[in-house]
Amino acid sequence: MELATAALGSLLPKLATLLSDEYKLQKGVKGEIRFLQAEMESMQAALERVSRLPAHQIDDLNKIWVRDLKELVYDIEDSVDAFKVRVDGPVPVHAHSFRKFFDRTMGLLTKIKNRHHVGNDIQEIKRRIKEVTGRRDRYRFEANAAQPETNLIDPRVLASFEHASKLVGTDGPTEKISNLLTQGKGPQKQKLMVVSIVGVGGLGKTTIANMVYERLGGQFDCKAFVSVSLKPNVKQIFSSILRQISEGLGICTNIREKDPEELIRSIRQFLMNKKYLIVTDDVWEEEVWKTIMSALIDKNHGSRVIVTTRNVDVANLTSIDGALYELDPLSDEDSKRLLCTRIFNEEQVIHSDLEEVTTKILRKCGGVPLAIITVSSMLACIQNKTKYEWYGVYNSMGSGLEKDKSLKNMRKILYLSYSDLPSYLKPCLLYLSMFPEDYLIRRKDLIRLWVAEGFVDEKKGSNSYDLGGIYFSELINRSMIQPIGMDKNGSARACQVHDMVLDLIIYLAAQENFAMLSEGPDLKTSACKIRRLSLQGSKLDTDKEDRKEGQTAMPATVDMSHVRSLIALGDAFQWMQPLSRFSVLRVLVLELSPSKNNDPKDIFRLHHLRYLTLRGELATELLEHIGNLQSLRTLDLWGTSLEELPPSIVQLKQLERLITGKGVKFPDGIGNLVSLQQLAVLNVKESQNTLAELVKLTELRVLAVTGFDENEGLIKTFLQTLINLNNIVTLNFDGIELCSLDCMPEQWRGPAHLQSFNGGRLIFSELPRWFSSLCELSCLSIRVHVLRQVDIQLLGALPVLRFLNLLGTTEEGLVIGSDQPFRSLAEFEFAHYSRCWLVFGQGGMPRLQRLKLYFQARKRVGGGFDLGTENLTSLKHVTVVVDCDGARTREVEDAETKIRDAVDGHPNHPTLVLSRRYESSMVEDENEYVRKGPEQQSSDLLTANDEREDLQS
Repeated sequence: MELATAALGSLLPKLATLLSDEYKLQKGVKGEIRFLQAEMESMQAALERVSRLPAHQIDDLNKIWVRDLKELVYDIEDSVDAFKVRVDGPVPVHAHSFRKFFDRTMGLLTKIKNRHHVGNDIQEIKRRIKEVTGRRDRYRFEANAAQPETNLIDPRVLASFEHASKLVGTDGPTEKISNLLTQGKGPQKQKLMVVSIVGVGGLGKTTIANMVYERLGGQFDCKAFVSVSLKPNVKQIFSSILRQISEGLGICTNIREKDPEELIRSIRQFLMNKKYLIVTDDVWEEEVWKTIMSALIDKNHGSRVIVTTRNVDVANLTSIDGALYELDPLSDEDSKRLLCTRIFNEEQVIHSDLEEVTTKILRKCGGVPLAIITVSSMLACIQNKTKYEWYGVYNSMGSGLEKDKSLKNMRKILYLSYSDLPSYLKPCLLYLSMFPEDYLIRRKDLIRLWVAEGFVDEKKGSNSYDLGGIYFSELINRSMIQPIGMDKNGSARACQVHDMVLDLIIYLAAQENFAMLSEGPDLKTSACKIRRLSLQGSKLDTDKEDRKEGQTAMPATVDMSHVRSLIALGDAFQWMQPLSRFSVLRVLVLELSPSKNNDPKDIFRLHHLRYLTLRGELATELLEHIGNLQSLRTLDLWGTSLEELPPSIVQLKQLERLITGKGVKFPDGIGNLVSLQQLAVLNVKESQNTLAELVKLTELRVLAVTGFDENEGLIKTFLQTLINLNNIVTLNFDGIELCSLDCMPEQWRGPAHLQSFNGGRLIFSELPRWFSSLCELSCLSIRVHVLRQVDIQLLGALPVLRFLNLLGTTEEGLVIGSDQPFRSLAEFEFAHYSRCWLVFGQGGMPRLQRLKLYFQARKRVGGGFDLGTENLTSLKHVTVVVDCDGARTREVEDAETKIRDAVDGHPNHPTLVLSRRYESSMVEDENEYVRKGPEQQSSDLLTANDEREDLQS
């Protein structure tokens, strides 16, 4: 349902655009378009009404209607886009005046003809609308769309009542949660405490909550265990709580006739002077939790509440005055033990023949107990436990999971999470089915793809890419995708999809005809029209001998004329159909490789293309006609061998994001790209004329530059240009050699709205005073030759600074205290090469969670390591890199011991990662020491951040 609604959401704005004066349509045609608008809006309302029903309650007739409607909407959008492309047309590039006049005249005649034809297209669309709606009306049996409900038992409920002897990996979590509930002394222990257990579906949250409930229940006057679920009935929840606590107290009460408000009053009255334990299992929404809490009174009797949830936002809300326990998947050892226990009814050792396949099966299960239990049930039923039989089960866990009825419960659990997603998130999640298993998907690439597909509904006053970032975070918080890495803003750099979740979304994508997958040219599909296609070929570095035999070409009988999105990875370009057959393609991600079947130049016949990512060998002449792609918004050429952009690129007036490698030369005329919001990476040395044209790019928000190489003239020109780019929020510098910015005029001011500044290898002799004016700065990476206490004060006063990467030397001890609060700082990386030390005083960096230090052991000889880290009240993670260059082994070991002691003494018990650099340069005798140059000393500074991420932001 939601996929059809999302398609309509993309179409309606385009219909509105056709009514503008720009397209000069006949009056009668405009009336027909207004009819289409009204019809589509009515269909959208009907779809939203049907989508409120649970999936299993929607009858087949309505499912068919939704499917047909979705296909119709796609076709209408294709027609609208085709008309706009024909009318707008590519920009003529002929210099000769007669040829230019001829082209323009023919273009006008063609546009008049196209405007006439649009009326005929609309009549055909109206006919199809009547056909789709008429078919549903003809065969409607009754108005009610719902099918009879079946009373299914949630498999999680059965799992929670498993005998303790059959459970594995529950002792640790049960012990820790029990300790959380019983900790504290005196008045603090008497306050009401809420402990939240959060984790993905199937991890055993309900089981562990039940074990804690049984273990501690006898210590309370009354107790209740209530399941909230996806579609909560508030009256039933309160009735269940009241019934359990009243029965526990031996009191009879009339529950049936009470409304929710009366139930709340009764519960509060019963709990007034009682010490109680309440478990609210499977809470999905914050508002539901607030409603439940309104009934739970706190009279300082030591009451406790346990909440289980999959939603991180709910967990954070519920544990404000308590504790949050994040339930991890089972370890490899516990996973194996659980599998053995289930199959053999004892902890029997797996036969050596089955070791390899067992490891693969458990890897697919990802430490999720429900998945392991489900799979082990299948394995236990196999009479001959050979590796061939077990490999059959392993293979069935892939995209063919629907064939195995015994795995139905796992999918049902995951489908609950999918069903709970808001309508705008469902197409975003299903789009992830386009990527291979275990594929690392960069957050910013994914958001750009969502935007290009029209999944992100840009709201008034909001940026679609910022909104896409919120969508991404929501999917993480709902445990649908797994975050990988962290950027300077505290957001995940990338994500992966758990195998079980991937299996579900591949299944759903196929069911909805949302996307098709193929690992070779033999594409099998029952869909009449393929809308999205993922071709997952062999890796390009695979030897030809290892590739599948017969991968020559995809059959021409498969119709590609309706494909909107194509991701072709590995060697797929060698055997896929010619690109010219993908006539309505909007999104293309392509790994180029030598091909007899395909010509890369066909890309520039795809006039609907909005998003283009190319990887692999790419010459400038192949991009000669890129100016034809007038609808293009994103062009990503980062991973190619391209050395120079073609002149025609300056014709792309709608291009918003241009991403290239660091050595690429830009043509003259780049100032014509008036819609450009992101430019990375501009090599100023190779493209000096481009600097003067930057001032025309008034929409530019993200800029990454390189190639200064101590050229003071280039630096001054660039800084002068930067003054006029008022919308810049992210500025990144890159280079191989250290480059001084001392030529920067004292009165110069950075962009007023700058949020992120990465100086790379640019170095300041002292911290510029103009940094104090950057009130919106949240991320800062900078090198300062000599740091002073006044610099710390300046940086500490920046109101929203969240990430700080600071490198330099200091001639005095630096103190960070309440005078330099760094109130918003969450992550601090500091590298220095002097004997003086940095000390954290009371009141400084109250929100700092991650601390990373880089220092030379040789210069700390005789110095203390009293950092004052105990004053960092929010500290969770500490990383220390010890530069061993020229230091004795004893000196390095002594430094490491003192660091461990300092961190171990912190009340939060933060994690500590301690590592060495230049360990081979340690000496036994000080006379052996040969000093390294400053470039060598700083080359491994702090962290090898994802270079592409830093430059592109």
